[in-house]
Amino acid sequence: MFSMEAFSWYYVVAALVLIYNCSCNVRYYVRFIGAHIAVLVVSALVMPLLLFRPKNVYNAILATIPLRLLNPLLRLNWDVQGVEHITPDRAAIVVCNHQSSIDFLGMVYMWPLFQKISAIAKMEILYAAPFGPTAWLCGTRFIDRSNPQKAKQSMNDAMEFVKEHKVKLWIFPEGTRNSEDEFLPFKKGAFYLALQGQIPILPLVCSSYRGFISHKAGVFNPGNIIVTCLPPIPTVGLTIEDMPSLMAETREKMMAVFKETSAKVQQPYPLEVAPRTTSKES
Repeated sequence: MFSMEAFSWYYVVAALVLIYNCSCNVRYYVRFIGAHIAVLVVSALVMPLLLFRPKNVYNAILATIPLRLLNPLLRLNWDVQGVEHITPDRAAIVVCNHQSSIDFLGMVYMWPLFQKISAIAKMEILYAAPFGPTAWLCGTRFIDRSNPQKAKQSMNDAMEFVKEHKVKLWIFPEGTRNSEDEFLPFKKGAFYLALQGQIPILPLVCSSYRGFISHKAGVFNPGNIIVTCLPPIPTVGLTIEDMPSLMAETREKMMAVFKETSAKVQQPYPLEVAPRTTSKES
């Protein structure tokens, strides 16, 4: 027989499950907060294992193994296309559109495909323990954007590292999160590095999250994302004067794929979920 205490807990759990299933806003916060807590916990647990080879890009493979479980738990399906452009052992600058913190779960899913890959991150993240120090141990390159001279030197160091070890460097060229139907203007950093090192640009496009995530409406449902890796864009023989045309070409190709793949996965929110009220919600 249940004790009165156990009986009470049963009703508490049942009530929580009912609220979770009936409220899209509750699901939104549980999923987002739960995912972020999981990332912090895993970061703390794997950190001691990474100390034996600090700043080694292969550490990221080890760190992403437990984090990849978040995708099936959240019922996020990443359909990666163009894998043949990812796998060659060569240095490249990976440029990807940036929609949400959920992008990190896509990176976690794809990291083993790249094998040797690093990322550019702002210096503030380094001090966000335990995630920041763990990212540093995994070879993430941190840039102090408040100091242009140091930022430039850090970028140059990153380029030397990428070329020497044939590592791919992941950069969000928009510079900040953007969930609109059009990409923000691309910043020059990624393209400067590619031209300086004479290594290819590798465009990566994630389809829109709008069909299942809306921060304004408080929605975070299961969803499908098509990730398309486009053929590399060579930079050999190009100079800084070619940067505007290189940026325009890359953005145009990525926008075309973004619109095409987003149309394939776009779906209205279920009836029990608050619908979008404007086309500008993210």
